[in-house]
Amino acid sequence: MNSLLKLAALLTLVVPAMSLSALVSGANAAAPATSPGPALSFRVERGSTPIGTHTVSFTRKGEELHVAVDIELAVSFGPITVFRYEHRNRETWRGGKLVALETVTNDDGTKYKVSAKATEKGLEVTSSANGTFIAPDSIIPTSYWNPATIDQSELLDTQKGRILKVEMKPGAEFEAGVNGKPVPVREYEMTGDLKLKLWYSPQMEWLNVIFRARGENVDYRVVRIDRQELQQVAQQ
Repeated sequence: MNSLLKLAALLTLVVPAMSLSALVSGANAAAPATSPGPALSFRVERGSTPIGTHTVSFTRKGEELHVAVDIELAVSFGPITVFRYEHRNRETWRGGKLVALETVTNDDGTKYKVSAKATEKGLEVTSSANGTFIAPDSIIPTSYWNPATIDQSELLDTQKGRILKVEMKPGAEFEAGVNGKPVPVREYEMTGDLKLKLWYSPQMEWLNVIFRARGENVDYRVVRIDRQELQQVAQQ
């Protein structure tokens, strides 16, 4: 997901600057036929211009929680697509820990693959960009749905398969509109290898990610949310 920063930089060259508002509605992302309906769906925007979608789905199988993350972004200038980004991420969690991960990314023609599996030594990560290494068994991936993200100093990059050093700082509290209703939100600022802001509700539902590029924001707008499901996975 950190490649969204590259996308935002490109957008400043081809899309007029526009102001941002709070969370609003939009369209669902395309997902593989085997993916369940999303518990959380976003429209990704730069200003008021939609550039793609991001969905998160959850399935429980016995003691395991399976997570499907699907991102599709495309930037067009007239009839020409000048940037395309696709990301598929499948996570398996057990006992609150990541035990398996498979991702495939097309970053405007550059392909990445990452896989990970739990071992006695830790989480064994194999990446097309960074080889094979052992990550801590408690590491959290950069998919942001997991509220434990805000307590981390290291994250696993789901695109390039590397460990990112980050710092998290709680910020302002305010209300945002979700499905036409005001919801209390706490903002957290991430610095270090990733620079962005995350919004979570008091029930620790992920509601937004925002970052700046050349003075403009790129952020997410909630389209669909299953609050009960999100609150359940937040307590895993």
